[in-house]
Amino acid sequence: MTQVDVTIALVAIATACTIMMIGLGFLPFPGRAAAIWSSGFALAMLSCYLLVVADQLDSSFLRAAAHGPILCASAFVWVGLRARRGREPIMLVPTIVVFSALAIVLGLAAESGAYGTVLRISFTVAAVVAALTAGELLRLRKPEREMSLPLLVVSLGFIGLAALVVVDGVVRLAQGAGAQTEADMTALYSLNELVALVYLVCAVVTLLYLARRGSQNVDPRQGLDFFGIARDRLARAKAAEDRWWSILDVRLDDPSELLEASSGRAFQRVTARFAQDIRDVMPPEADIHAVSATQVLVLLPRPDTAVRGLLSRLLDRIGTLTDQQAVPVRLSASIGVAAAPLADWDLDRLRAAASDAAAHAQVSGGDRWERAVFAP
Repeated sequence: MTQVDVTIALVAIATACTIMMIGLGFLPFPGRAAAIWSSGFALAMLSCYLLVVADQLDSSFLRAAAHGPILCASAFVWVGLRARRGREPIMLVPTIVVFSALAIVLGLAAESGAYGTVLRISFTVAAVVAALTAGELLRLRKPEREMSLPLLVVSLGFIGLAALVVVDGVVRLAQGAGAQTEADMTALYSLNELVALVYLVCAVVTLLYLARRGSQNVDPRQGLDFFGIARDRLARAKAAEDRWWSILDVRLDDPSELLEASSGRAFQRVTARFAQDIRDVMPPEADIHAVSATQVLVLLPRPDTAVRGLLSRLLDRIGTLTDQQAVPVRLSASIGVAAAPLADWDLDRLRAAASDAAAHAQVSGGDRWERAVFAP
């Protein structure tokens, strides 16, 4: 296979991946992360077309500069993962500035002996971003982390490729042959384009899945506030021997099926109504924390009989069909309840017990609540 053949294959794959990311990811499931990833695939596609044009015009400047956008596209994966996790700043503008500068310098250095050094610096920067991408992927929740394996592996592979490129440069420098123009790097281009092919395919598999699952937009500071307040209240309740505190773990039933049966916007309306139903039913003194769009923790200061009444009202409200409902099916939820005295008012034990009870309620068919059982 010649270099032109590899480039044409890369153009075809990049175009197909861009169409899939936009058509199957961003348009039905719009969001900031999906928009950034779609832009990244568009950049990769642009880079591939520039490579074809450069080959036709035999332009070393254009061929050298074309490597900037595709390296920037890989950095957009990291930026999108930060945006999906709700991290601020997401580093979009610095990423664009850095890789735009690298693209310009690559083009200007194309016919000078410094081109090899500039290209290796560009690879090193991209490898650092790939390492950051791997770190973000490892932060994902377990089901998402399993589906992120293709992108995780290829990100680590890119780090290895960059290391080889840098080592090759060091060896050449030691041998007195460090100066390389763009024309001297032809052998590396074929390998680079093959790696880009693999990267694009692995990236579209993982990022489409993440885009269709929606955003991890839960504010981590909210979680810290909730747990700090909850521990303080439970400690004071224990000191006062106040028995009427419970942790509720409320989960929307069958979220994956609902997501597959609806558009991204419709699913967002479903989860928004789910959260609002909980807020409407729970009393003002309850503390509420969204673990995810489909799971909510509630610290509830109510006696047992009042808790049962609230849970019945909540299940009825979630399951009530309305004319404005985003998905024309009856929704349901599963709830785990852990009473504070049975776990000695320990928040971590209460959360774990309520989680187990909610999972048991879902396995039992959902649309019900289960009381946590503590080992003696």
